[in-house]
Amino acid sequence: MRVAVIGLGKMGLPIACNLLERGFEVTGYRRSPGTELVEEGGQRAESAADAAASAEVIISIVPDADAVDDVVLGSAGTLKSMRPGTVHVEMSTIPVARKLRVRDEVRAAGGDLLDCPISGAPPMVAPRLATTFASGDPASVEAVKPVLEAISGPWVYTGEFGTGASLKYVANMLLATHMAATAEAMLLAKGLGLDLELVQGALDNSIASSTIWRQRGPVVRAGQWTPAPGPIGTLKPILEQIAGAAGAAQVRSPVFDSARALFDQAIADGMAELDIASVYEVLAGEAGKQTP
Repeated sequence: MRVAVIGLGKMGLPIACNLLERGFEVTGYRRSPGTELVEEGGQRAESAADAAASAEVIISIVPDADAVDDVVLGSAGTLKSMRPGTVHVEMSTIPVARKLRVRDEVRAAGGDLLDCPISGAPPMVAPRLATTFASGDPASVEAVKPVLEAISGPWVYTGEFGTGASLKYVANMLLATHMAATAEAMLLAKGLGLDLELVQGALDNSIASSTIWRQRGPVVRAGQWTPAPGPIGTLKPILEQIAGAAGAAQVRSPVFDSARALFDQAIADGMAELDIASVYEVLAGEAGKQTP
């Protein structure tokens, strides 16, 4: 099966490499220069249209809705060369209304587009520990099942188009609140004079633990915010989408709202390029200001 991967960034490149490892023919396109895919055995395209020309399946994972419009509907987008019957696996985290508009254009051209966001930090993609939330037409999902299995390992069919994005919102709500709680707990432990390494080990496998606690707790203890597998700047637009979704659903979210405020403060403090664990610095700074 020939697969085009549009967007070879922190998530897209390991996705493409996973496909190559499973024997797929992969042609990739990224808007910035890079030879990593070729070095791994894939082919580099000069445009999204070029990548899609011979593909049976198209995957796109790009930063925002405007980028999705560009690589699909733009002058050199996939619709310029996509063959009828092609399934497009759209993995970007963007508002469902924007993705629906793109899906309708793809369907009008004889293909189909699925909403399939991926949940997990970039380092989780290569070992297939991230989870894909696939939503859309069941027949199209079945047609790309081998691709979904190669991309991330764990994947789940969530139902009608857009439910994948909705589940991603739930997942990222938990991620944000768990990160804020981890930072706050570490700050309390430090304030109480506890050995932070002892605290980490004692709680790793306890009822109080979480994946964020286990993954980001050591980062908080080390105070090393770069390199950043999950920059705050990447999380911010997703948090805005979650807030919008919660408002539309008329759901109260006081815990999430508090966590979001911390990340907003981090952005205001110039921390966009730092890992999400650096939200600890926001809490520590506020604690310092409150301490006589």
